[in-house]
Amino acid sequence: MNILRKNTLAILALCMIFIVSCEDNGSDPATSGTLNLTINISNAEAWPSEGTVFISLDKTWPPTGAPYKSVVVASSQVQGGTMSLMFDELDFDSYKLASISWMDPNDSNPQTNQHIWGTHSGNMFSQTGEFLFYGDATSFTFSQDMDTLSLVIAATVN
Repeated sequence: MNILRKNTLAILALCMIFIVSCEDNGSDPATSGTLNLTINISNAEAWPSEGTVFISLDKTWPPTGAPYKSVVVASSQVQGGTMSLMFDELDFDSYKLASISWMDPNDSNPQTNQHIWGTHSGNMFSQTGEFLFYGDATSFTFSQDMDTLSLVIAATVN
């Protein structure tokens, strides 16, 4: 009986070691990216009463179609001149531009009805005055090694 008890205890100890060694440590690799945006808005009191304000994420710039992701925002989301927003479940890929823009409801031309208030980087014009239209924006990339990023957009409501 003493040998049976010792064998049972040994088998239970081995089972416990096996079960503990199979424990999931929660370090599964990321499968998508998350972008945290902070938008600092100057002249927020001039927020238009009509039209739609978008925060968009484009993989190409200048755009060749609809943005990769876009969300409609309202003036009520601005607190103390700042708005925070998160895009999650983003493809592991490179992105060219994060921007905030207003669509003029009185302009039906899709080539002229979007008015950009701000972007994460880049300039509308070069230092020499050449029209760049944010063509110099710095791309950002999401991957398993870089799955979370925070950017700031300085925007002026006009």
